[in-house]
Amino acid sequence: MCRLALVIDSCYRNIDLVGSCVKALSAKVFDEPHCDQIEVCVVEAVTNCIRHSYGGAGGYPVRITCQQEPDRIVIDIEDFGLAMAPHVLENQSTAFEFDLDDTEHLPESGLGLAVIKSWMDEVSYRSLDGANHLLLVKHKPVPDHDAIQAHP
Repeated sequence: MCRLALVIDSCYRNIDLVGSCVKALSAKVFDEPHCDQIEVCVVEAVTNCIRHSYGGAGGYPVRITCQQEPDRIVIDIEDFGLAMAPHVLENQSTAFEFDLDDTEHLPESGLGLAVIKSWMDEVSYRSLDGANHLLLVKHKPVPDHDAIQAHP
C-alpha cells in the first residue's frame, strides 16, 4: 500500500502536476487505459474544485490524498470553499447524449462529473465543518477467468 498527499494552490497551472502524480501512483495497480481514466477524472475533479468552489481564484488550498491499495485506488479531493449543492452529484447522469470518443463534437463544458461517475466505481461527496470532500474510488478489474482458461 502506498499513500500520496499533495496540497496545491487553487491555480489551474497546478492541475497537470496532480494528474501526473496520481497517474504514476495508479500505475502500480492499473493498466494504461485505466490509469488514463483515473488521471482524467482527477484533473476534472480538481478543475471543478477550483472553478466552482473557489470561483477560479488562486491562493486557496486544494488537498489531494491518494491511497493505492492492492485492489483499488482511493482519491480524496478536499477544499474549503463553497460546497457543492447536495443534488448536483445525484442528479448527474452517466448517460451521454454524445460519443466520448468523438472528441471533435464534445460539448465544451458540463462533462466533468458525468465522466467521473462513468469511469470511477464509487463517487461520493460530503461537506462538514467548512471542508468539502469529493471521494473517488476505482477498483482493479477482476480478471475474466473464462478468457484466461481459453488461452492456455
